[in-house]
Amino acid sequence: MSRLASWLSSNRRTRIFLIAGTLLLPLVNLLSGAVVAMTAARAGWRTALTDCLAALGILVLLLALSGGPWDSAVVGALSMWAGALLGGHLLGRTGSFDLAVQVLVALAVLAVFVFSLVLPDARSYWLPVLEQLIRSAGLPQSEGLPADWLGRLAALMYGVIGASALMSVLIALVLGGSLAASGDRPAWRRQVLQLRLGRALTGLGLLGLAAIAIGLDDAGTAVLLVLATGFVAQGLAVIHWTADHRAWPRYWSVALYGPLMLSASLAGLLLVGLTATGILDNLVSLRRSRTNVV
Repeated sequence: MSRLASWLSSNRRTRIFLIAGTLLLPLVNLLSGAVVAMTAARAGWRTALTDCLAALGILVLLLALSGGPWDSAVVGALSMWAGALLGGHLLGRTGSFDLAVQVLVALAVLAVFVFSLVLPDARSYWLPVLEQLIRSAGLPQSEGLPADWLGRLAALMYGVIGASALMSVLIALVLGGSLAASGDRPAWRRQVLQLRLGRALTGLGLLGLAAIAIGLDDAGTAVLLVLATGFVAQGLAVIHWTADHRAWPRYWSVALYGPLMLSASLAGLLLVGLTATGILDNLVSLRRSRTNVV
């Protein structure tokens, strides 16, 4: 890992093409954000920003040649790279994984709230888009599903997009931070396993509930979706910390991540459980003091 990080740091042209190219590949697109986060942490935000601008030019050119949906791809690239650049910069500047994640979660909540104010009728905007996507994919719209499920999903699209983008950036940040901290892997692992969002973000969750209580159902629920993503990350940190501390069997993670690929209902229950674990740990620590986990 340290050799890979050093090689990427010293080969800027390769790094730029890796940032641009992997974004178009569905299974490895997180590597794009990981390289940006690593560069920002090791070389600074200016170098990472220059890499992103160069990669953006290559990305637009590739999409123009292939006739791909350049507008949505560029928006996705900018959101991924911006989050990874900021997270990597905070890692390099402060050395705190907690702070980087807290800032990213708070900004994602703020973005969802701002979009909800600027374009409050999310349902009217997103419903035609979702209907077109379903028709293009040849999928049934209502077979075996609750009435108006698509309309409800359209109303929550700000939160769905925000939560999805945040999770992608957090994964890229973990990968990029691992590359950037390759010389001190135990310390980096300890930071990730001790992730804690802090009570201020729990307070934002209470504000989301308050928004629902006063009738701003869609905006409040969208904010809670984004916050839940952050607490899922903290819940995962708690589970992995416990696995290390209790020396669980080697392949225990199959039982945790298997349901995510086997069943949507099981995955939903798992995510709710992880969210609850993260919130509980945020209020009453489920982990001991930062000592023995490496």
